[in-house]
Amino acid sequence: MTFKQVFTTLPLLVASFFSDATSPFYELVLTPLTPHAPDSLAHYQGQMLAVMLVQPDCIWCKKQHKLLQHMYDAQPHTCQRFSVMMMATGADKRQLKRVMARYQSRFAMVTLPNALANLLESKSTPQLLILDYRGNLVTYHIGFMPEADLRARMQTLITDATCRIRSTLIS
Repeated sequence: MTFKQVFTTLPLLVASFFSDATSPFYELVLTPLTPHAPDSLAHYQGQMLAVMLVQPDCIWCKKQHKLLQHMYDAQPHTCQRFSVMMMATGADKRQLKRVMARYQSRFAMVTLPNALANLLESKSTPQLLILDYRGNLVTYHIGFMPEADLRARMQTLITDATCRIRSTLIS
C-alpha cells in the first residue's frame, strides 16, 4: 500500500473508532443492479462484509468471485457470518446490468458509488474491501487475493461476527 492509498483511506479506517460514530460505509448511497440489492450498506450493519469491485470483462474478477462464492457457500446453512457485495464499474448502468448477469451471482450487485471511487487511487480490478461487523475497513487489497490470504484475513473476523439467521420458507 502506498502513502497516497493510506492517506486517502485513513478517514474510512478511523471514522468508526470514535464513540457513537457511524461507519462512513453505511452512509454510501447505492444504485442497485440486481433486484435484491439494497440501496445502502446500512443493510449489512452488524455483520462482516466483503465488498468486491469488478469490471465487466475482468478475468481475475471472475476468479475472485468464484473464490468468494465458494467461501460463502461453505458457511453453515442455518447461520451466515459474512456477506458479499459486488460493486461494478467501467460502463453505464444498463450495460453493467447486462454484462454482470453473466456472473450468475447470488450476491447483491450495485454500481460503484462516486464517493468511494474518488477515494481509490487505483482503478484496476478486482479490489477487495473487507469490513468488520462495526463497519471498520480492515482489509483493502488491489488485485486477486489468493485463497490462503483471504481465509487468514477473514478467519479472526468471522469468529467475532454474530450469526445472522437466513430466512427459510415455512409451508
